[in-house]
Amino acid sequence: MNLRIWVPILALLVMASAIYLVNTRYQSRALFIKSEQLQLQAQELDVAWRHLQSDRAELARNARIDRIARQDLALYPADLSRTLYIQGKPSILPPRGAQP
Repeated sequence: MNLRIWVPILALLVMASAIYLVNTRYQSRALFIKSEQLQLQAQELDVAWRHLQSDRAELARNARIDRIARQDLALYPADLSRTLYIQGKPSILPPRGAQP
């Protein structure tokens, strides 16, 4: 009679263990898939970061700045023919509010 009690209890424990094993494997697979997705996202973000770094380097390049200054802003470096040098002592500025 003792065996009649233990067989159903052991059967229930084996079934509970099997269900727990299936659930654990399912969660493990779900976590693995999430991990793979996050690694892929990290790689995509790394590529995007490298593109942004490249774009920033291009925008800060001296040749580009020089081209924008010359073409868009019409700025040119000063040369000797366009430079006026004033000889003599520098004048003292009048105090603020004084009439010229």
